Amino acid sequence: MLRPTSEDDQTLAYNFRMLEWTLRSVAVWPTDYNPHLPKYLRGRYFISEVINALYLLFWFFVCAHIAAFHVVSIVTVDLSYDELFLTLITTSIYSIMIPLSAYLRLYEGKVRRLYEFSIRYFRKRSAAGVHYVSMSSCYRFVNRCQFWWLVICVLGTMHWALYPILSQERTLPFSCWYPVDVQQSPMYELAYTFQVLGQLQVSLVFGLAGALFMVFVFMVSSQFDMLCCSLTNVRQSAMILNGGYHRKVRHCQDNYELDIRGYVLQEVFREDLDTVQPTNTRSKLDQLSPSQTYLMELSSELTCVLEDCITHHLLLLRFCKLLEDCYHPYILLKLFQILLLLCFLAFMATVESLSMMKLINVLEYFMLTMTELYLYCFLGHILMNQGLKVGDALWTSPWHQCGASYRRRMLIVLMNTQRPLRLTALKLYELNLETYYTVIKAAFSYYTLIKKFR
Repeated sequence: MLRPTSEDDQTLAYNFRMLEWTLRSVAVWPTDYNPHLPKYLRGRYFISEVINALYLLFWFFVCAHIAAFHVVSIVTVDLSYDELFLTLITTSIYSIMIPLSAYLRLYEGKVRRLYEFSIRYFRKRSAAGVHYVSMSSCYRFVNRCQFWWLVICVLGTMHWALYPILSQERTLPFSCWYPVDVQQSPMYELAYTFQVLGQLQVSLVFGLAGALFMVFVFMVSSQFDMLCCSLTNVRQSAMILNGGYHRKVRHCQDNYELDIRGYVLQEVFREDLDTVQPTNTRSKLDQLSPSQTYLMELSSELTCVLEDCITHHLLLLRFCKLLEDCYHPYILLKLFQILLLLCFLAFMATVESLSMMKLINVLEYFMLTMTELYLYCFLGHILMNQGLKVGDALWTSPWHQCGASYRRRMLIVLMNTQRPLRLTALKLYELNLETYYTVIKAAFSYYTLIKKFR
């Protein structure tokens, strides 16, 4: 793994390690136990691999036994219509948990590749100009978002586990078939513990997977903001590179009307022109015909700045492709799970015989599911818009004051922006706000159908 080189990179690395540690705590990612073993046992007898496999089997059993016992309840127990759908909610959650956990374990290498790509290639700020966008803003915002998202996930799921305590009844969070009498001690305590661990596993796996996805999308969105800021400031950046236009750049900065609405985080900083140093970097100009040798002022510097923007844009397109390849199977599973949950939870929320405590739990889970659906669709929509606005930023730049060499390179950026950035569900459905409305409509259509057959 790459070693972080700056304070921002160290912050990102710390947050990634915390997410990684939590994923390992529920056996979603494998753990190397060799550093914790005595020296004479490290790397010998496959002890680390055996412990890792046993720990994985433990958490797999926690999830699988709840799903299996609920399936048996549906097949063998004479449940009422309302009890059946309450059982189906838990069955769908834990049944889909198994392939989701397997996905996260199998795709661990791809997730790490995304992290290492961001450490190696992501810029810390936009090019020097009258103003700039910094990656520090993204790190602060992402830290807050992932913290509160994990808190919401844990609180939204653990209420089911606390229901027997709050209701002061000797019942399990999820009533289902067991091969033994779980009303007697110590089987009741053991079954209750495993169901609590199962709910904790659900909250952490779903929450951490969403948090990682959120981190990557907001990071690349911030990079697109930097690219757009660099394109908007392209002429001022060329003046700073030249070093002979200090007064003119200062005048541009004092009279520039900044519009921060086009940036995701809406946080832009004023450039400190006294600390910016000129450079002798030059780009090899095109061989132009005499008829194209117009607007040659700062031509070399402008070409150099735009070439840097082109390189940055190509890196971001490459990262988005890696992100799509990594997450498109997971997104399809999540959309399918959310569709089922919204349908079942909407039905349970309208059941008249449901107790007040369980109604509160159902409504909390319903709001959490709606929030999770909106989060994924909103992130996909943001990334799509970020890719489209690169071309807009280029057109709003002072390209009409630049020569033929600049305009030739400008076409490269425009051609790349013609390919929309898309996050999809197994290449079948695009992740955007339209999908959000489509899933909600489908869920409530199925809900209406179920109500008619009640």
